[in-house]
Amino acid sequence: MFPSRGNIVFGTLKKIFHGVSDICFGLSFAALAFITLLVSADVFLRLFFDKTIAWTTEISEALILYITFLGTERVLREDQHVKVDLLTNRISAKPKIVLKIISSIIGLIVSLVFVIFGAMTTWSYYKRGIYNPSATELPLAPVIAVIPFGGVFLSFEFIRKIIINIQKLSQKGI
Repeated sequence: MFPSRGNIVFGTLKKIFHGVSDICFGLSFAALAFITLLVSADVFLRLFFDKTIAWTTEISEALILYITFLGTERVLREDQHVKVDLLTNRISAKPKIVLKIISSIIGLIVSLVFVIFGAMTTWSYYKRGIYNPSATELPLAPVIAVIPFGGVFLSFEFIRKIIINIQKLSQKGI
């Protein structure tokens, strides 16, 4: 049996999305390490020299947003997110799969909201030149651009989970 054209396309998209997502996940770890060093340096300077790094808080806040949206897809893909499984541990396989499909559909809707409204807001901030009125006057469009970017990856992963669970549901014996 030869793989269908749809499976080949979806498999290729999966490799591309997961490859980019893995790079983003690594970048989120690098951002976390940078925040740790930055805040530690700021505390050290404040404690021993009564000096601070003026942009520590602003950069840390922006990077925390990046960590969240760059790493979320991989956490979802590997099922490492927080779950409340009080109900799902007590039901049989078929209802459990139906609940996974429903939760993935809800997750897809939320992810698409991130993509649509995040892109609209990012574009609006870019066109209007909105910046954070602080020490660095960091432009906000690049900071919030990670929201629709991460939303695209989350959307893809939720679609993948929906397809996988529908296939499981349609298999014989479930």
